[in-house]
Amino acid sequence: MNFTFPALFFAGALTFLSPCVLPLVPIYLAMLAGTSAVALREGSRGKGLVASTIAFSLGLAAVFVMLGLAASAVGRTLSGHRALVFQLAGLAIFLAGMKLLGFLRVPWLDREARPWLASVRRGGGLAWPFLFGAAFALGWSPCVGPVLGSVLAFAGTAGSPTKAALYLGTYALGLTLPLVAVSLVAPLALRLLDRAKRHLRVFELASGTLLAAMGLLLITGHESLVMTPRAALAAPSGATPFTTPAPVPATCNTGFSRAPQALEASSAVAAEGMPAMLEFVDAGCPICQRMHPVVAAAERDCSQHGIRVRQVDVSTTAGREAAAKNGVLGVPTFLFLDSAGKEVARLVGEQPLPVLIQSLEVLVGEKCDGFSPMTVPPAPGS
Repeated sequence: MNFTFPALFFAGALTFLSPCVLPLVPIYLAMLAGTSAVALREGSRGKGLVASTIAFSLGLAAVFVMLGLAASAVGRTLSGHRALVFQLAGLAIFLAGMKLLGFLRVPWLDREARPWLASVRRGGGLAWPFLFGAAFALGWSPCVGPVLGSVLAFAGTAGSPTKAALYLGTYALGLTLPLVAVSLVAPLALRLLDRAKRHLRVFELASGTLLAAMGLLLITGHESLVMTPRAALAAPSGATPFTTPAPVPATCNTGFSRAPQALEASSAVAAEGMPAMLEFVDAGCPICQRMHPVVAAAERDCSQHGIRVRQVDVSTTAGREAAAKNGVLGVPTFLFLDSAGKEVARLVGEQPLPVLIQSLEVLVGEKCDGFSPMTVPPAPGS
């Protein structure tokens, strides 16, 4: 199950309950309503409070989504180093969590800065609350900044602008939906929020714990526990992808029994006339070493379906030439080639076994059966 979107929504809700936002809710609502916080608590709704709050929320969300698109563009620029991008994003998110938990002190990040907020002048209609929300988003606060920065770092790993926009939109929804709910029942909700202020530190600790945990998952390559795997293989024309991956074998080989081969991708596969997966590796790469038994297990499970699995050692001259010709910028990188030697897809970085198996299944258009041991004939006389 993918927990990414619920986690982002929850992060937004925790941001709303942070010490930098919750105490200011009555003030912001009073500004949106055109009245005082005291009058709002006594039951006055001012003029168009709910509509103004929604416009404020849309302005904030629009800025967040644009920031998410920018983060996605940066992530795509570095797509050749996808594993490194995940680890750097994880490190940033983990450090943000440590800051919220109080284990990391950075004095210059503890200052609030919203340079455009004062420039937004109140006016008629819904344009000014929209701009007010946008100006609020284009700022920094000690509570919101680390969480928003973490979400942006996460969006940089999304792999597509649409997904990055959805990530930031979900976070914005978690942040603004409680604000809209408060505007609907302002007097009662403000009294409840006054009681919640006693637990501000608890909410901040929950935010820090969430960020630290997600950061560790990204750093260690276990983010697939809560989100879609790092890379998805696009099905080639005429192939039917399987939604259920082949079962993971109970035991895996400890490594390859053959030495790595340096070969030029397209000509070698075309000569064999079979679809193939090329793994670009380096003997000194620890991730490549961890992938040895995983790739061996995938090859074993799909060996009966006309698939060849080959390694290209980039520490050799021929391997470096093959990597340069095929645009390989980091290891491990997996190229999936059809029988004519044409690349149809690639995966970059450490991959779980089900992803490799499913990718090979899509390449050949049929499901791998897994390893089938040789049948032993019955002993004479049995």
